Amino acid sequence: MSKLMQNPVFHELKKQASFFIKEKIKTARLAATDVTEEELLTEEVTGSTLSLIDARSMAVITKASFEVDQFQRIVKILRQRREWRGMYNTLTMLNHLLINGPLSVFKEFQYEKEMIEDVLTIEWINEKGFKCGLKVRNIAEDVLKLLEDETFFKDERERKRRDSSLMSEHQAFDDDRAVDDHPFVEKEHNSANLLLSSST
Repeated sequence: MSKLMQNPVFHELKKQASFFIKEKIKTARLAATDVTEEELLTEEVTGSTLSLIDARSMAVITKASFEVDQFQRIVKILRQRREWRGMYNTLTMLNHLLINGPLSVFKEFQYEKEMIEDVLTIEWINEKGFKCGLKVRNIAEDVLKLLEDETFFKDERERKRRDSSLMSEHQAFDDDRAVDDHPFVEKEHNSANLLLSSST
């Protein structure tokens, strides 16, 4: 291997060039076809190159899934067969949509249960020869639990909403307390109390 190939700067340039080319292809697809940004994002996050899906991408895809046209595009991508990491990411995204997305995701994927059951029996091996089946099987089992038991599915959605609501309330309380604890605010409170007491 040449010294150039071993140089970390070369690898960084190669990575940047790859990213630049992917972005140009994405821009060209958006301009030349009827593909949407959310559709491209779904392809990207369920593809085999990402090790995990970031929360922001999941939120964008989930929000888009409430629109009928976008829903059909996202579902089509989720139904594609993939190698182990792509399957893991696809099932992770499906699990997220079942709990946070439109209720129609539950009905739409009833016919995919058999395919997801097949995922449990496949021996998943990565490009280095290591077994990755446990990760894929665990998320497949989570998805199947949601798809096979409508009561459990509804309970999980409700639990998630309650947890989100509690977190929002807690965050708001922490924000209020942080403002009240600020020295400037305390000084203003004292000044206001002094003014009120002197006016009586």
